[in-house]
Amino acid sequence: MNSVRKLVVLAALAAAAVLLAAACGDGETATSGITELSGLRGRTIGVSSLVDTFTLEARYLLLEAEGLRASPAEGDVTLVEAPAQSLPSLLLDREIDAALMRERDAFLLLNDDRFRILIHVTEEVRELTDTAVISSVLISYPDVTEQKHEALVEALRLFSESGIYFKTNQGDVIATIAEAGETDPEFLTWWWDRHDLLLGDLSEDVQGQLLSLWNAAVAVGDIETLPELSAVLFSEEGKADEEPLANGDRTTVSIALLDHPGRRAALYAIEQGILTSDTVDLDITYLPQSALAEAAAAGLYDVIETSPLAVALGAERDLELIILSGALQDQDGTLLFVRN
Repeated sequence: MNSVRKLVVLAALAAAAVLLAAACGDGETATSGITELSGLRGRTIGVSSLVDTFTLEARYLLLEAEGLRASPAEGDVTLVEAPAQSLPSLLLDREIDAALMRERDAFLLLNDDRFRILIHVTEEVRELTDTAVISSVLISYPDVTEQKHEALVEALRLFSESGIYFKTNQGDVIATIAEAGETDPEFLTWWWDRHDLLLGDLSEDVQGQLLSLWNAAVAVGDIETLPELSAVLFSEEGKADEEPLANGDRTTVSIALLDHPGRRAALYAIEQGILTSDTVDLDITYLPQSALAEAAAAGLYDVIETSPLAVALGAERDLELIILSGALQDQDGTLLFVRN
């Protein structure tokens, strides 16, 4: 073989090796090859929790849009649970084929050219259901709603007015929270563009979002039936024999919310004393997700932020939880990433 022909053959073999490596996923620049949701059949998705509403969104979308069932075992798509911070590394190492991301972890990946968004999960679910996605609610317990009814009504008023104050002064509040070291202002602005907090809101719209989420949970097999709304919703109408709280008679309402700068922003006016009550003191505690779940199960606070799924599961097990208002509304915060 002459030298020219030898060089041509070697070049062809080298090119073939590069193509083979890309196809097999061994090269650093190899892409996922996944360009649409249907391409996830037989693949693996990494999630930070198998049981939260965000994973429910993805499972419902896969089922309704592509007929794919996603589960840790025996599904068309395999779900792998891992800490959110580890999912990008697992994706790069090809231990998973896609990663369900949200919050700051998703925000950071948006500017990382090693990854791309396969699909905006929440946006697609909103189109399927024709309603927004409610991801958490404020709940209480029958004995608390009985004993502190008027105080809870007042607390919900404060929540609602504090949310209005934030939206009126959003830039200033975000800047103040950022200066206090709570978060990066760019991230918090991005977060508020994709979420809302419905604290104090138990409107028909919120009730429709609850029913939509529970229907999705029924579809994927997480719950068997929908709770009866009238049995789990708080009513602001007091009893006929109930006397309203008088000025000077103060009641403390203990509240546990997710430790997140978005919650602190929404309740800024309350925490800074801009909004006050003549009758109620709000004792607000911020907890990580795991501690919130434990607190809700143990009834450690008068009011706790939790998943709407907890209410549905509680109803199936004769555990009464009363929904006081909506909390987190996901508008475009749940994103499914693949390798670029």
